[in-house]
Amino acid sequence: MMFSNKHFVVMVLAIITLPQIICAVNEYVWGTFNPATISLTNISKQSDVREGSSTITLTISGADPEAVITADNTTAAQLSNGTDTLVTEYKLTFDGDGTSGSGGTSMTEYVAYDTFLSDGLHIQQAGGDTNVQVTLHVQASNRPNEVSDAGDYTATQTITVTWDGL
Repeated sequence: MMFSNKHFVVMVLAIITLPQIICAVNEYVWGTFNPATISLTNISKQSDVREGSSTITLTISGADPEAVITADNTTAAQLSNGTDTLVTEYKLTFDGDGTSGSGGTSMTEYVAYDTFLSDGLHIQQAGGDTNVQVTLHVQASNRPNEVSDAGDYTATQTITVTWDGL
Protein backbone atom coordinates (compact mmCIF):
# COMPACT_ATOMS: atom_id res chain seq x y z
CA MET A 1 0.00 0.00 0.00
CA MET A 2 1.38 3.41 -0.95
CA PHE A 3 1.38 6.29 1.49
CA SER A 4 0.16 9.40 -0.32
CA ASN A 5 0.37 13.09 0.51
CA LYS A 6 -3.43 13.23 0.73
CA HIS A 7 -3.48 10.74 3.61
CA PHE A 8 -0.69 12.58 5.37
CA VAL A 9 -2.64 15.88 5.34
CA VAL A 10 -5.76 14.22 6.74
CA MET A 11 -3.75 12.60 9.53
CA VAL A 12 -2.04 15.89 10.44
CA LEU A 13 -5.41 17.69 10.63
CA ALA A 14 -6.81 14.92 12.83
CA ILE A 15 -3.82 15.14 15.17
CA ILE A 16 -4.17 18.94 15.40
CA THR A 17 -7.94 19.08 15.96
CA LEU A 18 -8.76 15.96 18.02
CA PRO A 19 -7.14 17.08 21.29
CA GLN A 20 -9.12 20.32 21.12
CA ILE A 21 -12.36 18.50 20.36
CA ILE A 22 -11.85 15.75 22.94
CA CYS A 23 -10.45 17.47 26.01
CA ALA A 24 -9.06 20.96 25.83
CA VAL A 25 -12.04 23.19 25.18
CA ASN A 26 -14.00 23.41 28.46
CA GLU A 27 -12.76 25.33 31.45
CA TYR A 28 -14.30 26.76 34.59
CA VAL A 29 -11.87 28.83 36.64
CA TRP A 30 -12.51 30.47 40.01
CA GLY A 31 -11.05 33.94 40.41
CA THR A 32 -8.90 35.01 43.34
CA PHE A 33 -10.85 34.43 46.53
CA ASN A 34 -10.13 34.86 50.19
CA PRO A 35 -12.43 32.44 52.01
CA ALA A 36 -11.95 34.27 55.31
CA THR A 37 -13.78 37.34 53.99
CA ILE A 38 -17.21 36.39 55.34
CA SER A 39 -17.42 37.81 58.82
CA LEU A 40 -20.59 37.99 60.91
CA THR A 41 -21.32 40.40 63.73
CA ASN A 42 -21.76 39.00 67.23
CA ILE A 43 -24.91 37.19 68.21
CA SER A 44 -25.78 38.85 71.48
CA LYS A 45 -29.22 37.39 72.23
CA GLN A 46 -31.14 34.20 71.54
CA SER A 47 -33.28 35.68 68.75
CA ASP A 48 -30.39 37.26 66.74
CA VAL A 49 -29.87 36.14 63.16
CA ARG A 50 -26.68 37.24 61.39
CA GLU A 51 -25.97 37.22 57.67
CA GLY A 52 -22.91 37.78 55.52
CA SER A 53 -21.75 37.13 51.98
CA SER A 54 -18.78 37.06 49.66
CA THR A 55 -18.60 37.15 45.86
CA ILE A 56 -16.19 35.40 43.53
CA THR A 57 -15.93 35.44 39.73
CA LEU A 58 -16.26 32.17 37.83
CA THR A 59 -14.82 32.34 34.30
CA ILE A 60 -16.35 30.00 31.73
CA SER A 61 -14.78 29.09 28.40
CA GLY A 62 -15.29 26.29 25.95
CA ALA A 63 -17.90 24.47 23.96
CA ASP A 64 -19.70 22.88 26.94
CA PRO A 65 -21.67 25.86 28.24
CA GLU A 66 -23.24 24.18 31.28
CA ALA A 67 -21.81 23.26 34.66
CA VAL A 68 -23.08 22.07 38.03
CA ILE A 69 -22.09 23.57 41.38
CA THR A 70 -22.14 21.39 44.50
CA ALA A 71 -21.10 22.07 48.08
CA ASP A 72 -19.57 20.38 51.09
CA ASN A 73 -22.35 19.01 53.31
CA THR A 74 -20.13 17.76 56.14
CA THR A 75 -19.87 19.26 59.62
CA ALA A 76 -16.86 21.28 58.41
CA ALA A 77 -19.46 23.62 56.81
CA GLN A 78 -21.28 24.16 60.14
CA LEU A 79 -20.30 27.10 62.35
CA SER A 80 -18.65 25.67 65.45
CA ASN A 81 -16.36 26.79 68.25
CA GLY A 82 -15.23 23.24 69.00
CA THR A 83 -17.84 22.49 71.67
CA ASP A 84 -20.94 24.33 70.47
CA THR A 85 -22.56 24.84 67.07
CA LEU A 86 -24.82 27.44 65.52
CA VAL A 87 -27.67 26.93 63.07
CA THR A 88 -25.72 27.41 59.82
CA GLU A 89 -27.48 28.02 56.52
CA TYR A 90 -26.28 28.97 53.05
CA LYS A 91 -27.60 30.15 49.71
CA LEU A 92 -25.96 30.93 46.35
CA THR A 93 -26.84 33.75 43.96
CA PHE A 94 -25.62 34.70 40.47
CA ASP A 95 -25.41 37.96 38.55
CA GLY A 96 -27.01 36.33 35.50
CA ASP A 97 -29.90 33.94 34.95
CA GLY A 98 -28.26 31.68 32.34
CA THR A 99 -30.36 33.13 29.52
CA SER A 100 -29.73 36.87 29.20
CA GLY A 101 -26.38 36.58 31.02
CA SER A 102 -24.23 33.68 32.16
CA GLY A 103 -25.34 32.30 35.51
CA GLY A 104 -28.23 30.28 36.84
CA THR A 105 -31.30 30.31 38.99
CA SER A 106 -30.33 32.08 42.21
CA MET A 107 -31.50 30.60 45.48
CA THR A 108 -34.06 32.75 47.30
CA GLU A 109 -34.12 30.82 50.58
CA TYR A 110 -31.37 29.74 52.93
CA VAL A 111 -30.77 25.99 53.23
CA ALA A 112 -29.20 24.05 56.12
CA TYR A 113 -25.46 23.38 55.68
CA ASP A 114 -25.99 19.60 55.45
CA THR A 115 -28.35 19.86 52.43
CA PHE A 116 -26.92 22.97 50.73
CA LEU A 117 -26.50 22.28 46.98
CA SER A 118 -26.70 18.53 47.60
CA ASP A 119 -28.53 18.10 44.26
CA GLY A 120 -26.31 20.65 42.51
CA LEU A 121 -27.21 23.95 40.89
CA HIS A 122 -26.79 24.46 37.14
CA ILE A 123 -24.82 27.31 35.58
CA GLN A 124 -25.37 28.12 31.91
CA GLN A 125 -23.13 30.25 29.70
CA ALA A 126 -25.08 32.83 27.73
CA GLY A 127 -24.10 34.60 24.52
CA GLY A 128 -20.40 35.34 24.91
CA ASP A 129 -20.67 36.28 28.61
CA THR A 130 -17.75 34.36 30.09
CA ASN A 131 -17.88 35.66 33.68
CA VAL A 132 -20.39 34.80 36.38
CA GLN A 133 -20.44 36.58 39.73
CA VAL A 134 -21.18 33.85 42.28
CA THR A 135 -22.16 35.06 45.75
CA LEU A 136 -22.10 32.74 48.75
CA HIS A 137 -24.42 33.89 51.53
CA VAL A 138 -24.28 32.51 55.07
CA GLN A 139 -26.81 32.92 57.88
CA ALA A 140 -26.19 32.01 61.52
CA SER A 141 -28.46 31.84 64.55
CA ASN A 142 -28.95 30.09 67.87
CA ARG A 143 -30.98 26.92 68.09
CA PRO A 144 -34.57 27.41 69.29
CA ASN A 145 -34.72 27.76 73.09
CA GLU A 146 -30.93 27.54 73.34
CA VAL A 147 -28.14 30.09 73.55
CA SER A 148 -24.73 29.04 72.23
CA ASP A 149 -21.53 29.75 74.16
CA ALA A 150 -19.67 32.99 73.53
CA GLY A 151 -16.57 32.81 71.36
CA ASP A 152 -15.34 32.63 67.80
CA TYR A 153 -17.15 30.23 65.48
CA THR A 154 -15.67 29.03 62.21
CA ALA A 155 -16.79 26.95 59.24
CA THR A 156 -15.26 25.95 55.92
CA GLN A 157 -17.60 25.75 52.95
CA THR A 158 -16.15 24.17 49.80
CA ILE A 159 -17.90 24.87 46.49
CA THR A 160 -17.07 22.65 43.50
CA VAL A 161 -17.85 23.20 39.79
CA THR A 162 -18.02 20.28 37.35
CA TRP A 163 -19.15 19.98 33.77
CA ASP A 164 -22.73 18.82 33.46
CA GLY A 165 -22.89 15.06 33.31
CA LEU A 166 -19.50 14.39 34.88
